[in-house]
Amino acid sequence: MAKQAATIDSLSGGRLTLGLAPGGRKDDFEASGADFSQRGRIFDQQLDEITAVWRGERGIGPVPRQGGRPGLLIGGRTDAAYQRAAKYADGWTVGGSPPAMVTQALGKLTDAWNAAGRTDRPRTMALFYFALGDGAEKMASDSLGDYYAFLGDYAQQVVSGAAKDVATVRQYLAGFEAAGTDDVICFPASADVSQVDRLAGAALN
Repeated sequence: MAKQAATIDSLSGGRLTLGLAPGGRKDDFEASGADFSQRGRIFDQQLDEITAVWRGERGIGPVPRQGGRPGLLIGGRTDAAYQRAAKYADGWTVGGSPPAMVTQALGKLTDAWNAAGRTDRPRTMALFYFALGDGAEKMASDSLGDYYAFLGDYAQQVVSGAAKDVATVRQYLAGFEAAGTDDVICFPASADVSQVDRLAGAALN
C-alpha cells in the first residue's frame, strides 16, 4: 500500500491525501484473518512501516513528491487517534459526525498536537451523509441502514443524522465552518448522480 500510494502521489504531482484509521467493522477483520482486538497496535506498526517506506528506508517504490510522504490524515474519535495524527500525519479526519462533535474533538487534537511538539496547524476534515429530493428518507435508510447494520440500534442514529433537506445541508456546512474544519466531504446516500446537482443547489443558493 505504501508503494501504491507513493506511485499515485508521484503521478498526481503530490496531490494525494490519504485518510487512514484502524476501522471498526469486526467482520472486515474476520474476513482478512486479522485480530480485531489488536487493531490499534497493528495500525501503529503499519504507520511505522509505511512512513519508513516513504522516507526511502526500505528501497521500495518512488519518492513521494511533497514533504517526504503523501498527505496523510488519521481518523478516529479516541485519544490514541489524536496522538497518532500528531505523530504521523498532517491532521485528523472524521466521518458521519455532527459539527458539535468536531468542535469537541479539535480541542483534544490541539492538545495532542502541542504535546507532540508540533508547531504547524493540523489540517482537519469531516464527512456527513446526505440524501435530497423525493424519497430522501428511504434513500438514507436503505443505504446507510444497510451498511451500518453491524452497529445494531446505532445504525438508525446514522440514518437520522444524514442531511435530508436543503436547510440541514446548509446548517451542517455552516456548523463545520464555525468549528474551524478545513474541508468537508458531502457523501451521498444514493448512487443517483442527480444528488450532486441537488447538493450544489443546496450549498450554493
